[in-house]
Amino acid sequence: MIVIPGNDAGLNRGNEMTDILNNEAVQTALIALIVVALNALAQWVRSKVSFKKIVDEYWCYVQPVAGVVRTEVLDALKSSTLSTSVLGAIVQRGLVQFTESFRLNEGREPTATQIAAVGIELEDVAERAIGGK
Repeated sequence: MIVIPGNDAGLNRGNEMTDILNNEAVQTALIALIVVALNALAQWVRSKVSFKKIVDEYWCYVQPVAGVVRTEVLDALKSSTLSTSVLGAIVQRGLVQFTESFRLNEGREPTATQIAAVGIELEDVAERAIGGK
């Protein structure tokens, strides 16, 4: 075996990595990064749960709109006019219908969170219609 002085072929890199990971500042930074990531994940999970709760709570307003969105998507599929912009317009019309129905029956505007939750539900309805479900 030929050994070139100063060339360890990466054999000592493990020691360097261990030294880096044993550094207190690096450990603190990694812990902070993990905590931030876990908090972001927890918020994302909570938002998904609360969106589902909102859709369930206001299903009486969402259901008729979802039916209209599904019908419009299927009609666009049959006529071969479905595109991203058409799909977006269908969902937007659904959101307008939801907002008007909500305002009429609740006497107030829906919150941004409620609109976002219904928007996601209507997008899901459209995707299921496209997928034949």
